[in-house]
Amino acid sequence: MQRVKKRTGHISVSAKCFSVILALMIFALPCHAMTVSGVPEWLEGAVVRSLNAVWQEIPDSPEIDREGTLAIVASRLFAGYDVKVSTGRDEPAITFSRHENETVSLDVKINIPELRGIALEWFSNDIAGLDYEISKLIDDVPQSALTWADEALRERIRDILKAIVPGWDFSQQIYISPASTSITIAFRPSSPMVLAIQPALYSRTIPAVFRTDLEARLIPELSPLIGVPVKWAELHRPEIEKFARDYLTERHAIENLRAEMNIRFSAGAISKLEARVDSQDFLFEMWVAAYAGVEGRYPELGAFFAYGPPFIRFDPEIYAELIFSLDNFSEVHRIGARLELFSNFWAGAENQWPDNEYFIRIQYNPVRSRLPYVWWRWSPQLEVHEGALGYRIDEHISIELYYYRTDDDKVGFRGMWHL
Repeated sequence: MQRVKKRTGHISVSAKCFSVILALMIFALPCHAMTVSGVPEWLEGAVVRSLNAVWQEIPDSPEIDREGTLAIVASRLFAGYDVKVSTGRDEPAITFSRHENETVSLDVKINIPELRGIALEWFSNDIAGLDYEISKLIDDVPQSALTWADEALRERIRDILKAIVPGWDFSQQIYISPASTSITIAFRPSSPMVLAIQPALYSRTIPAVFRTDLEARLIPELSPLIGVPVKWAELHRPEIEKFARDYLTERHAIENLRAEMNIRFSAGAISKLEARVDSQDFLFEMWVAAYAGVEGRYPELGAFFAYGPPFIRFDPEIYAELIFSLDNFSEVHRIGARLELFSNFWAGAENQWPDNEYFIRIQYNPVRSRLPYVWWRWSPQLEVHEGALGYRIDEHISIELYYYRTDDDKVGFRGMWHL
């Protein structure tokens, strides 16, 4: 009874050692013109390399039956098969035929890694049918052959998984008993893995305070991707972008504006999800500004609203701006129109009250953070020049080198907090 248990347990230590010896033999010598038939395609390469190694060690002498010797050695090496060696034109031809049909059940079990949410759904879809595909690989392989074919089987499964779940390593366990064969495949992520996801939402339409809130809400929604391989995340880049688009579309701040979205996901240890969200019709901004080194300038609160008719060349906009001084509570009103001559470069004219005079206004203002921008206003009648060269540190804060000229030049700094 004890002897039976030893034979029906998992692959014995000696069998594993034998597999190692075979692996060394496999890579010992290059392949020749030897032909092999009767074994599955995925097993042919390993068998041919092993037989070539043996064939080269058999002395080429008239006193030695090389083909007969090869047949004896091959029958002992490749358990589960009868081996016939025929003389070929250059090298022998080997024919494998399995022993009498075995009545052995086969069970292939796939252990899915600990994933959740969207990651679990996508991984499950990726490996759907994998158990059936592995079963087909070994359907015609004798049970006892798995004691020496396990490494070749592992390589074939690895090739399959590289295509469907890149970045995932796996372990393979084969258990053999007289009545059944059980194969278990388990997965683990390989480096590099996704350690964090940084969403960034850029918009000329949505105020910064709402953009920050949407970015914060995206982080937990994408958290199931933390810990997955970067290669696998890159494979699912279209699904990740669609997931983020669908999630943002359901938010009221975007749905009400009927905004268009352009989303780009970049997989990496620190993955980035960048979303450009803009309405073709409306623009709304609010900000607070404070001056330093500019005489006669005090903190102020501003609001800007623009409407752009869609499908017109140069994206014209009609806008209104209100600036409220926090020093004496005075107000400045502006109404104007502008054209986007090229990407993010605008030129137009506006009228300002209480001066009731017009200004020419140009500005270059990229949507992204950590980029410089510039704007300039000039009133021919008031002989006023006003402009700034600024840098947006993040979504909320920017710093400007501010210039103002009437009778004399005034240069200083202006800090802005975008609401």
